[in-house]
Order: sequence, then C-alpha cells, then structure tokens
Amino acid sequence: MTNRNGRSKSPRADDRVAATGTADGQDSGDEFADSVIDRRTYLSLSAATGAALALPGSATADVRGEPITDELAFVVNHTPDEYEAATVVEFANRRALEAFADDYVTEPDPELSRAPKAVTRNSPAPAAHARLTADEVADVCERDGVERLDFSPGANPWWKLDSPYEDGVFPPVESARNYVAYEELAAGLDHLESARPDRVRVQRIGESPGWTNRFTGEESDPRPVYVAEVTANVRDEESVAEKERIVYSLSIHGDERAGAESGCRLLEDLATGRADDFEHLLDDIVLVFLFPNPDGWVSRTPQTAIPWVEAHDTNFQRGNASVFDGQPIDTNRQYPTIGWTNPAFRPAEPDGAPEEFEALVPDALAIVDHLRDYDDVALFCDYHGMYTADHAVFNLETNASLDHGETNELDELNVRIGEAMQSHWGGIEAIEDDIATAIEEMYDWVDDGDEAVPDGDSYDGLFDWGTTYDSISYQVTGGFADWAGQPEAFGGLGAVAVTPEVVLSNHQVAAQKEWKPYSSRHYVTAYRISMRTCAELIARETSATVATGGQNVAYVTTDELTRTSAALPHTDDHFDPDTAADTDSGPDGGRGTDHATEVRRNHRRVEAGSAAQSTVAADAVDSSHSLFVHFDGVRNATTGTIRVKDPTGTVVREIDLAAKADPTDLTARRRDVEEVFVRRPRAGRWEIDVDADADIRVGTTVIDADGDVPDPEEVLGYEQRAYSVTPLQFFDDLEPFLEDGEIEGMSILDVAIGRLLWDDATACRYDKLVVSHDVGLDHPLYLRAIERFVELGGDLVLTDAGVNLLGELDVGAAASIAPDDITDADMVFATLEDRDLEHPLLAGIRPRQQEIWKGSQLGYTTGIDQPSTTVERDAFEAAGGSVAGTLPRWLIDDGEPVPAGYGVGAGILPAGDAEITVLGSVLPPARQTELHPFGLADYALSEMGHTLLCNALDFEQRRYVDGDLVRTVGERR
Repeated sequence: MTNRNGRSKSPRADDRVAATGTADGQDSGDEFADSVIDRRTYLSLSAATGAALALPGSATADVRGEPITDELAFVVNHTPDEYEAATVVEFANRRALEAFADDYVTEPDPELSRAPKAVTRNSPAPAAHARLTADEVADVCERDGVERLDFSPGANPWWKLDSPYEDGVFPPVESARNYVAYEELAAGLDHLESARPDRVRVQRIGESPGWTNRFTGEESDPRPVYVAEVTANVRDEESVAEKERIVYSLSIHGDERAGAESGCRLLEDLATGRADDFEHLLDDIVLVFLFPNPDGWVSRTPQTAIPWVEAHDTNFQRGNASVFDGQPIDTNRQYPTIGWTNPAFRPAEPDGAPEEFEALVPDALAIVDHLRDYDDVALFCDYHGMYTADHAVFNLETNASLDHGETNELDELNVRIGEAMQSHWGGIEAIEDDIATAIEEMYDWVDDGDEAVPDGDSYDGLFDWGTTYDSISYQVTGGFADWAGQPEAFGGLGAVAVTPEVVLSNHQVAAQKEWKPYSSRHYVTAYRISMRTCAELIARETSATVATGGQNVAYVTTDELTRTSAALPHTDDHFDPDTAADTDSGPDGGRGTDHATEVRRNHRRVEAGSAAQSTVAADAVDSSHSLFVHFDGVRNATTGTIRVKDPTGTVVREIDLAAKADPTDLTARRRDVEEVFVRRPRAGRWEIDVDADADIRVGTTVIDADGDVPDPEEVLGYEQRAYSVTPLQFFDDLEPFLEDGEIEGMSILDVAIGRLLWDDATACRYDKLVVSHDVGLDHPLYLRAIERFVELGGDLVLTDAGVNLLGELDVGAAASIAPDDITDADMVFATLEDRDLEHPLLAGIRPRQQEIWKGSQLGYTTGIDQPSTTVERDAFEAAGGSVAGTLPRWLIDDGEPVPAGYGVGAGILPAGDAEITVLGSVLPPARQTELHPFGLADYALSEMGHTLLCNALDFEQRRYVDGDLVRTVGERR
C-alpha cells in the first residue's frame, strides 16, 4: 500500500523505524535490519558528518505506531529530545479532535512571538497541525480516534491534506506555521497553475546537486529549480513576446529567507487576482519568480545530511549541496561574470562548461541557460538578507557597468522605493521595537537590541542604496545579479540589476533560524513594496538625457588605454574589432603556445579550539603568480583571530572575529566570507593561523604561471573569451543622450596641431577638454596647446593618470603644482573620502555613496591594485583649489589594509576664466594580469561615479517618466 505522502509503506510500519528488536521483541542482531538506511549509507553519512548521526538501532527516541508515517517516525527518532516536529494529525471524528485540542491548542499570542503550538480545522475532515516532540507524538499516537500522523513542515498547516487551500495557498505571515517549505512551494505552484493557467506558467528548468537524504538513503537527492511566469494571457506567446520582463530571484542564499517568503505570497495574490496594486500591470509586463536554491531551502529538515553540520539544527544552508576543494559552494559566486574571476569559484557558463561543473553547479548552469532565452529582461532583482545595518533595507548596485539611461533608471527606482517605504511606515520607529526584540532573541549575548536598531538618516532609517562596498563593505566576483546586468554581447541579460538586502534575514550558527512572525512580517512587507515599485516603474516609459547648455566637449584618445584578448600570452588568435571575434593568427601560430599555467589547491577544516590543526600552509615558488586564501565559516564565529603570514612571518592580513560577530557594532564589516588575495607572493611557506570558536574551512589556491597572466583554460577549464575594451568608450556611450552639444574624440596629434581652437587660434572650438591618461606628457607642442586652450577660457578636466599633466602645465593655478606634488598609488577600493557634499562636484551624490567605480569587472581584485593619481592637499589648496574629496593610498599595517595617506581625488583649481577639474580615479584602463576568462568591461562607473563625472563636465542629468521631467541630478555651474 502507499501512504498519502507517496512513499511505500513497510508491512512492518507499526513496529519498525529505529527499533532494535524484532516483532516478537527479540534482538535481531543487526541494528540496520529494520532501518530506512542501510549500513553502507550510515557509514558514509557518519564519516561525512563526524559521526553525528545516531545509529538506527540506538536512535534518540523509539516512537512507533500504526498512525505514524515512516517519514515522521524517522524525524522524531533521529532528532534531539526537545526537537518539535511539524506534524499534521488526522482524526476519525470531531470528538477525538476536541480531546487533542484540550491538551495542545493554546490561545494565539497577540504579540506574534511564535506560531501557536497547535491549530485545528473541522472540515472537510477533522485535523490538527502541531509542533510535537517525540514524547508528544507517542502520546497522540496512543489516543483514540487518531488515524494518521505525518511530518508536514511549512507555512500552510494543511498543504499535505485533502482540500488544503480553502484559506489560501501561502498563509499571511501572521497565521503561518513556519517558513514556507520547499515541498510546499512545489505543491502550491502546481495548484496555482492548475487554477489559473491563463495567468501562471510554471517550469522546472533544472536540478540542484542534491544532499544525501538520510530518510530514503539516496546519496544524492536533487530538487527541481522552479520558475513561475505571471502575466495576463501567459500562454499567448505572441502577446508575451511584446512584454518586458522583470525577474525576481528569491533567496539564492538558502539562509536568507525574505525573498522566498515575500515572493511566494505575492505570486499567489497575483494568480488569484488579489494583488490590486499589480493588477493593472499584467497587460504590459511579465513577472518572473525564480527559486534558484532548492538545496539551501531543504537543508533545514532532519532528513538532510549536511557534511559539515555534526548535529541537527534549525538553520538553512547558504549554498547548495556541492563541495569544491573542501569548500561548500556559494550559490551566489558561480555565475560567468566578466572581469576578474576568483579561482576558488566554479563559474557556470553553459557554453563550454567542464564536465565536473555539471555535478557542482547544475542549478546555476540551468538558470543561465534558461534566462538567456529571454530577450526582454528590463529589470532583475536578486533578493537577499543581511544581519544588522544602519538602515532596514539596502539596494545594492551590482558590479555591472551602466550607461547613462540605466544609471538614471536605477536611481529613480531607488528613490521611489524609499518614498514608498516611508509612505507605508513613516520611519523606522514604526517597527523598531520588533527589530530590537528579534536582535535580542537571535543574539543571546546582546542585552539591549535597541543598540542595533537601524539609525540611518535616509528615509528615516528605512532605506538606502549604494554599491556593495558602500553598503556592506565588500565586493565579489561571480554574483548572480552582476551577471544579469552584463550586456547580452558578454553573455548577460542586459538588464538593470539590483540586489536588495533586508535586516534580520540572515543568521549565525549561534543565532538559530526560528520563525518569528512579529519580525518576519516586516521584511515580507518591505520586499512586497520593493517588488511592486519595480514592476510599476518598468511598466512606464522611462528615459534620461544630458543637458549641456550647448557645450561641446573633446577628449584625448590613445590606444595605450585599449586592452585586447589578442595581447594575452595564452591566446593564439588576434582580435578583430570589426567582428568582435578572434581570428587565426596565421601559419606561425600565436603568442601563447609555450606559456604554462599550473594550479595547486589545498584545503583543511580547522576545528573550533583546535591547537593541532590551527595552522594551514601554502607553498609559493618563484613562478607563483598569485595566492588566494578563502575562508568559510567565518560568520559562525564569535571570538578569535585569523592571521595570514608570509614566509618571513610578517602578518599580511588579520581578521578580528569578535568585531565581526557583534551585531551592535554597525561599523564592523559584515562579510559572510573572508578572502585574501596576494599577487606575486614571496616564495616560501605561507601560513594561515586560525583561532576561532567555530569550525573554519580554509582553502588555498596557488597559481603558477610562466608569464604575467594565467591561462583560464588551465585554471577553470574555459577558453579565453575575445574582447577589445577602452575606458574612453564612456564618451561614445554618453553622446547619444545629449540634448545639445557634442562629444568628440581627438588624438594627441590633433591637439598638438591646434584643433582645440578655431582657425584664427583666438577662441576655443570646444568648451571642455578631458584628458584621462598621461600619454604625451613629454610632447611640448601637445602641452602648450592645452595651456593655450585654458588661457582662452576652455575648461580642462583631468582624470586618472591624466592628473599628472598638472605637474607640467604652466597655466592658472596649475603653474604652482609641481610634479612632486602628484602621486600615483593603488587602493583596495576606489572610494572618495573626506567629502564635502556641498561641493559642486558632488551635487546629487548621497552620503552613503563613496565607491567611484567597481573594480572586478575591469579585472581588479580585492587586493591593493586599483589605481589613482592624486595631488597633495596642501599644495592643491595653496594654489587656490577647492577640494571635494580625497582618495586613500593603501598599505598593509599589522595585517590590515589601511590608508597610508590621502591626496586630493576630486577638486577644482582656478585658471582665469576657466577651471581645471581633477578626478584622480574614475576611468582607469582594464587590468589584464588576473584571470578573466569571460572578458573585461570598458568601464565600470558606479551611479556615484557617473554623477561625479557628469558634474565635472558641467552637465545636468535629466530624467523622464512617460515623457514628463520628474527629476534632475547635478546642476550647471
């Protein structure tokens, strides 16, 4: 016979499951004889989990009985005594239900601190749903009139029974039993599609790797990746093809549940016509709900064996079930983004993916393949969760480069979300008590949760935005939204992409993930507001322009800033810019035939408090190109220190785990993982010392290469993608948005022969000249032509290495700036510090926004390698300059990258009727020295960097919605 849960029922179901005796009570001599897992499965699981599982014959409980399903028996017999199993109980009659209710049903908590112990229903048949310990299951099992008990996790208490959806599919947070379960989602999607096939289409687009299932004994139990499309006439392909899409990626990190909790409920409301605020949009747009991480979702259940979790807990897992080189896979680091690629990740590029990737990242491969079939994704939102922060919600700008239109659309979206949240709540004070209580419950070492309540100024603490580094103090490669925002020509979706983060939707091991309706309702509401605002905006016509006041701008071109794949030592081909493809280099072969690359990987798990294994080593040799150290488990630690030391014993990086773990310290970096990158590491033994109160997995990757650039095919299995890029492309991309005026490129020779001026050389042909490089610094005629341009009233904008011209020009205030006053330096991140937000260069720039450009898409790493050219502040101000902000010059001090000094990174110098503007780092050339198999971007200006450069050009950005001017950014001087 078959149970209602679809699993075959054993003929011994009434006296089996974790029992050591036979039917007559005699010892069988084989503790595995009556188990749902055999000895081989147990031994493999035991080895994987550090002997965490109890032997089937010595389970933590011995509950048996005819009404109990096999799955519930397994759960209650293999979990701690205090574990409360989500149990649905079916009764023969109402009398039996009432007797159960007398003992287990309590009044709902008006404070919504937790879902009630039990709930009941009378029709269509008497039933109850309760959280029951093993002892309580045994008690219920022995009662008269009890027909069946089954394990039923999830939000809807009845989803496993007949007529489960009379009160809805995914209940409101206030009445939900727990987090929505993955199996519950699958059943709910099937129901919604069946009920509204004209509005909902559900697809299974691939599978996860799958955990070992302790209940069934399956070594790998993959789960489908679901996508649901919602729109009017969803099966009318011609109609759908005319609509733009918005993709909601929901909980790509399995332990960040806010996205999935919000998305499930919105999807149901849309399907059933209860989403009045969306209804009018469905004729114009398609809403795509993607559930990208089923493994992280199901990991919470006792049936799931997690190799690195030695005992059952109630926490979800961040990534999927795969492990690479001893490190769990992070599902938001495996996408084929352009720019620098972390060698510890497995980028999921379906075109040419190595065979091993099919086992490690099948979910990401399937998602990329499916989404590329869409050619009309206007907006991509990847919903995440964070710990504590100074605002309740952040919108993280992705690493993808944005043109003028996309930059303004993203900013307009953020403004509208902030306004909508403020309209709904007023300010953080409306929800601060719930946040404070949740903090105290999640972090039992916090006495006063008020200390960690968001206290920011933007929209009264509710909402703010900036880059990933601006908001949560780190940057990544391989991010899902970063990939989605890439141009389609580079394999992305060409969408405007954003990554929302909400407080209290992430956790540490010490902060168990328990369902808290009183706080969860707020992040569900916040993301519902976000999703609605996103949909409303893309359903309207948005555009942006640049008002120049009739100005004409010239910029100095040079091939020295161009980077091509043909220049790499491991490529055998040459890049053809006309076809954007590599061409055969001829019968003599290419440049990369004899350049070897070798990869050496090592990993070790350092157990909490372990002295014997507290040091992990990695050996570098003379040909070592780079050392990468990756830590997993850092977020689980609350005390201790990690130090990375070079062969001389010098500490090059130190991580203070206690500072990171304190939820009341809003200034501490909240990195989920930590990593260290060292280019050209000193030859010898590098040591990583770990002292922590949690297990830390340390992975090291050493890349040895004959030349300056490692071969991505040897390291990652992908051939180098062709590219040709230059940061000067920014000006060509901006030109179509001009309302008036022109932007024109001009060679050094053109400048030298006087083309900046009209034929009589008494007036300027252009209003502004931009120089972003120091090529031609030794060309007297070139320098003199620039001086004459400024003398005649032309404004000069010097960016990046072009700032070095200040030391050579003898015009205006620049005449007092000496070459020694100018410094070329490197930074960890291009962040503008010491800002004067009243300065005209920073008009329209918000307090949080500091990162000018995003390094990874240009090939820069998380090390100290992002270039800048700055001017000594004293000299700059002595010359009459006004400073908008400074850029740091970095070094390693006591294991931490710290600023060693600051120089003027943004400012204006007077020059008679003209001005000279300095931007020390805004349009750097791409860096080719690190792995970048999928190419490089031309430029990667942040929203803040884009505004900074437009302000330097004295441009006003104008933004239109449905043809109406709704906002301007910056102001003409």
